[in-house]
Amino acid sequence: MLKFQKLVVAAAVSLVAFSAMANNFRAADQVYVPNAGHVAGGSGTFISDVFLSNLSSDSVTVSVIFSGTINNQPATQTFNDKLQLAPNERKEFVDFVAAAGNNGLGLGSAIGQMIFNACKTGANCAADQDPVTGISPNFRPISVETRIFVIPPGTTLDQKPDTRGQDIPGIPWYMFASQEAPAGFNKVQITGIRATGSGPGTFRTNIGVVNASQFSNTKLRVSLYQGNTPSTPLATAEVNLGPLGFQQQSLTSLFPTLTAGPALTNLFAIVEQVSSSPAAGVNVPTGCLPNGCPAFLAFGSALDNVSSDPTTLEGAFTGQLTDVQIGCIFNPESYTCTQKTGGKPLRRAVAPRG
Repeated sequence: MLKFQKLVVAAAVSLVAFSAMANNFRAADQVYVPNAGHVAGGSGTFISDVFLSNLSSDSVTVSVIFSGTINNQPATQTFNDKLQLAPNERKEFVDFVAAAGNNGLGLGSAIGQMIFNACKTGANCAADQDPVTGISPNFRPISVETRIFVIPPGTTLDQKPDTRGQDIPGIPWYMFASQEAPAGFNKVQITGIRATGSGPGTFRTNIGVVNASQFSNTKLRVSLYQGNTPSTPLATAEVNLGPLGFQQQSLTSLFPTLTAGPALTNLFAIVEQVSSSPAAGVNVPTGCLPNGCPAFLAFGSALDNVSSDPTTLEGAFTGQLTDVQIGCIFNPESYTCTQKTGGKPLRRAVAPRG
């Protein structure tokens, strides 16, 4: 049985929870991978390798959720207690989405997001949480790194073909954006966007958005700007996503009024959450009312039009950490950082498993 977790946090953590976006903040007991798959595309078959790290001195059991398109149908599938890691063990999983048994999820054709949850082996993290804080003494930290790449049509991994790929790092649950977060941390920007044509020396860009909440339907607004005119959008689009929904589109599909060409360079996008509401037919915890624990992630992928060589464009908050927030990250035992507040608690948008 899945159980919602409501996490009451100290003042300093409340200040920085939506702010710590630096690449070295990757450890958590719950980690999102916003784009993974094994699926045929125009340039070949896309495949995801996963590198999973147990960052504790205990054995851990890891559960996985996959949500997106599975065998050409929208679907979410949960794999409870799927993976085992020994103390401080690191494991590599080749073609994780398609590989069967202990080597992966065993899905056929699939593209979407993955969520990893880690619990001390032999414990029940869904049942032994503190009823007030929602903290389980048996949560354990992991980190997840992935590489999504394409192999040419008509080839298999066994043939060791040339590949083109990019890193998709796992994102800790406390780093998602939300309409309920403070200004600067309620939206993200994606930079490095181009759609400059179709031949040699030109680039295209895909934009991906993810509903990081299993309890809500959400509407996201994506606004595209030229770098030198940041106050007037070139185009806007709204995307509706169900619980844990995933969508990735090319720039010109997302914004059909635009035509690829030399002018579409030096672009950036702002992604924000317009609204969220509890999903029908979902057991939404009281702590997630009235909005269903809104949360989202966004990313981009910039590709060379000839080689299809991609670069990951990570979503980044627009807010700046204060000196107090920075101090609390690196000196969490200080008096200022350990006082409780009556403010809104930071809440998980996906129930821990295990």
